[in-house]
Amino acid sequence: MKIIKKILIPISLLISIFIAGIIIYTKNLNTKQPQVCINNTCFSIEIAETPQERQIWLMHREHLPEKSGMLFVFQQSSPYGFWMKNTLIPLDMIWIDQNQKIIDIQQAIPCTADPCPSYKPSWPALYVLELNSWISEKYGINIGDNVEIKK
Repeated sequence: MKIIKKILIPISLLISIFIAGIIIYTKNLNTKQPQVCINNTCFSIEIAETPQERQIWLMHREHLPEKSGMLFVFQQSSPYGFWMKNTLIPLDMIWIDQNQKIIDIQQAIPCTADPCPSYKPSWPALYVLELNSWISEKYGINIGDNVEIKK
């Protein structure tokens, strides 16, 4: 009986430590990742709010995971233009107004010319979402769709 108690106590402690580790690990996995959701599809995003962040954006990146992107957040609505200088992957540029509705979508290709062409929306936007160039078509994202931004 004494041998069983000597074995059970350390095993119980190890199980308790293991369970505590799982709880801590799970809580760390649930850290709040900003997302943009369109038509029941959510994308993990990086947010570019400052002029410095907006200037660097997705430049020099060779890969963007399928359900990832960058959200540009501006202080006021305007027809913000973007170019693809030093951008290595083709992108869908999705302009979103202050009501979080898509107002324009354009496919942008990496720039090899100098100067690079600029992509501009038809209407003023408060946000611009950049995703891989085939995402809008794959997930049925269209002008007029509502967007949910979860920061």
